[in-house]
Amino acid sequence: MEKPEIYTEKLMNMILDAIDDIIVIHDSEHTIIWMNRAGEKAFGKSVDEVIGRKCYSLFGNTVSCEDCQVNITSVGSPVNTIKRRIIPNTNVQCDCSTIPYFNHGKLELVVQRLRPVEPKE
Repeated sequence: MEKPEIYTEKLMNMILDAIDDIIVIHDSEHTIIWMNRAGEKAFGKSVDEVIGRKCYSLFGNTVSCEDCQVNITSVGSPVNTIKRRIIPNTNVQCDCSTIPYFNHGKLELVVQRLRPVEPKE
């Protein structure tokens, strides 16, 4: 049975672009394959500029983050672990959730959701 037209990649992109959280999708080698509009705004870079770059380069790093969950994630490990990240140039602190997607036991994609932390008053 074919999926109804509503489940298209275009529709999913529209939904992810409509939310305020930053969404970055990359492969198991940290290579960015997609980012939503909130990410473009937060990092000051278009999606076309970041596709093919390493996710850690968004944070000004030349190697993966020291506490990167992708490096230690395996099938059955806890998902949605939250780490703190700081966006360069703006110094906005974000909680970063890493959500791995496995296909036949192999890490295939990673969805990173970054939510800016509201400053405490």
